[in-house]
Amino acid sequence: SWFYIQKKEFGKAFIQEKAIYKRNPESLTTIVNLAQLAIEEKDDVTATTILEFVLQNTTEIELLVKANSYLMQLKIDTTPEKEWASLETELSALVTKYGISPFTLSLQLMQAHFLTFNLKKPEAGKAIVRTALELSLNEYETAQAKMELADILLFEAKFNQALLYYSQIETDLKNDAVAHEASLKAAKTSYFKTDLEWALKQFKELKSASTQLIANDALEYFLLINDNTVADSTQVALKAFAKADYLWYQNRNQEAVQAFQAILKQFKGQEIEAVTLLRMGQLYEKTGDFSLALAQYQSIIEQHSDGIYVDEALYFSAELYKNQLQLPEKAMPLYEKIIFNHQDSIYFVEARRKFRELRGDNNL
Repeated sequence: SWFYIQKKEFGKAFIQEKAIYKRNPESLTTIVNLAQLAIEEKDDVTATTILEFVLQNTTEIELLVKANSYLMQLKIDTTPEKEWASLETELSALVTKYGISPFTLSLQLMQAHFLTFNLKKPEAGKAIVRTALELSLNEYETAQAKMELADILLFEAKFNQALLYYSQIETDLKNDAVAHEASLKAAKTSYFKTDLEWALKQFKELKSASTQLIANDALEYFLLINDNTVADSTQVALKAFAKADYLWYQNRNQEAVQAFQAILKQFKGQEIEAVTLLRMGQLYEKTGDFSLALAQYQSIIEQHSDGIYVDEALYFSAELYKNQLQLPEKAMPLYEKIIFNHQDSIYFVEARRKFRELRGDNNL
């Protein structure tokens, strides 16, 4: 199982884990963790199979809630908008089935997030979180609930209220990874309200965060603000970009696309162009318009080959070809370009592993 996990072959690892479980059916925790790894690597089919196995083989409330939470999140991420009403019913039924308690916090917060960001019902979302905050939660559970409440307040453009909750989490869990996440969200809040000087200072500090994902995210925003301020001290293009980014945060995808298109038209050939193309590619990916996403990434590769976003354009294109379009022969040369031309990229290690995997190397 360990060997197959290293190779990211989660289906084969699951076969081994099932054999272990049948010999010693004490706990399904390791199998649930395997599903989580599969989700992180975007192997949704295997993750779903594993989670359904868990649901059939346990009566533990904690594992049932966890498995259902993962399955619901997979559905939310892949279900088209026209079917969101049925998802709301399904989520509500799960919360009713397992009850309002600290054990079901993940389901409650997921329901609040879905109501706010998908169905645009922030008041209903806030009501769920405030009910959750009245439960006997530990400090980490309280931080989770406050984080969701802050996210919803940010969705409503209540920037100062959102910042208040993010700062409470930073204070309560000082130097913890959760506190760093709250700091990152606070920095993004300043960025969304175009308080760019303060946001830049916050992102600069977070570049050295111990959590790699947070450090990478902070670095990306630091470079975005810094480079575009150097190119245009008035920050006109950057402020327009931050407002478009905020629409993306609110899940107002069509409006965000229009805002980014307006930036491309108004600031053609300027510093902001490459990152705008990148955002549009990510937006089109999110809405399932894969050919349009690839077109944006290709524009970066062709027109901004010496810029800082070309490795992301290469990697995102390769991932689309490999995972969504099932065209590994088109993904391989893109991974290869990262290996040979972008050794300092944060995607270098993954690109090398995936290139070897597609080439059929046994020793990854």
